[in-house]
Amino acid sequence: MAELNRSKSTLLWVAAGTGAAVLGAAICFQCLRAQPGTAAEESTARTSGSDNASGKARLGGTANSQTSMGSQGTASGATPSPSTKGDPGARVSHNGQNLLISMDEVAKESVIRVGKEVLDSMINRAIIQLACRERGVEVARSEVDQEIVRIAAEFKIPVEQYLQMLQAERNISPEQYRRDVIWPMLALKKLAGAEVKVTDEEIQKAFEREYGPRVKCRMILCDNLRRAQAAWAKVKENPDDFEKYVQEYSIDPASKSLDGSVPPIPRHSGSENVEKVAFKLKTGEISAVTQIDSTLNQYVILKCEGRTDPVVKGLDDQVRAELADLLKKQKTQEQVAKVFESIKKETRVDNYYTNTSTGGTNNVAQGDGAKPSGVKSTGTKSGTASNDGGEIRQAGAKGTTNGRVKPAVATSTDDGDTLPTRPASSTKRPAGSSTK
Repeated sequence: MAELNRSKSTLLWVAAGTGAAVLGAAICFQCLRAQPGTAAEESTARTSGSDNASGKARLGGTANSQTSMGSQGTASGATPSPSTKGDPGARVSHNGQNLLISMDEVAKESVIRVGKEVLDSMINRAIIQLACRERGVEVARSEVDQEIVRIAAEFKIPVEQYLQMLQAERNISPEQYRRDVIWPMLALKKLAGAEVKVTDEEIQKAFEREYGPRVKCRMILCDNLRRAQAAWAKVKENPDDFEKYVQEYSIDPASKSLDGSVPPIPRHSGSENVEKVAFKLKTGEISAVTQIDSTLNQYVILKCEGRTDPVVKGLDDQVRAELADLLKKQKTQEQVAKVFESIKKETRVDNYYTNTSTGGTNNVAQGDGAKPSGVKSTGTKSGTASNDGGEIRQAGAKGTTNGRVKPAVATSTDDGDTLPTRPASSTKRPAGSSTK
């Protein structure tokens, strides 16, 4: 139960935009990741009926629109300057000499340092907003606030404390969190359509993954077949020196520091090849060279050190409900990621800052989205930054391409040639399991 709760908590952090990864294929939900410290709060002039009240990017502004940038504070006795870019941002004085730092210099330096990331985030929000407009999807400020209340309740902490924690630990302000994390997430969920469903078979697999027996192993991980075969030849001759060959051949620093010890391997956890081989091993046996996945040029050699003994023996109603909730969150994240990738491919983006164009080519808005001279087309890129502070000109419409995200497909390799060795000592078991 403790382990399931940890998995559940981790998934919630993903939904909250903290960057934790629980999806086995590490789906990059980049539009929801806020880069800390890249911009300021939204204007306090926002009204509850405006786009920005719910966190959406402001579209349809003119090319002459400018963002006022003034001093956030002044030294004691100093006279605040007018809020225009050409005015001083700071005055530095020493022994009668002065240096002025203009807001133009501040703006240029900010653009150089974080301009691309900030623009990418604004583009991502604009892509989502255009899709919402086209399909008649709206996310109100009240919905955003309700979602924050729900997430805080799942963590069993007050909303204000939750927002303060994000500010302190992630440097994400409440408005930034609403705009860059929660609003895009809710909008994409609505764009995804019908609520996901969970089958009995999926719940059973989840039960075996979360509560079933696991194989305790030591591992040698290699980044090419020749290296793995060389390690296997040494292990075959001297199986008792497995830990020594971990240090010599393994490329995984985490397990290498523990003489090859890895977390016990459950069923349905990611690599079908590795699971198949691991669950065939008996205590003390060493596996043949096994490719992790047909898409990865990585190979492992496993040394079995026994199995865990599950504490939870049956799938009761409480466990079933928790697993169903966990699976729904996982499937929702996958669905949302697919929807975002799809609308990114459908939406034309002419990024004048990076001199690139991405997405659809026949859906540029008249008079506003023309591709500038020298702009090159590239594959769609995901942005990861966080704030705006200015107008976004409308530059996209309806597209036709349907994006698809395909999971990696595992293929089997030779799983024979197990090598018996003398039984090894037990490793520390995971929470919720005990060793036979």
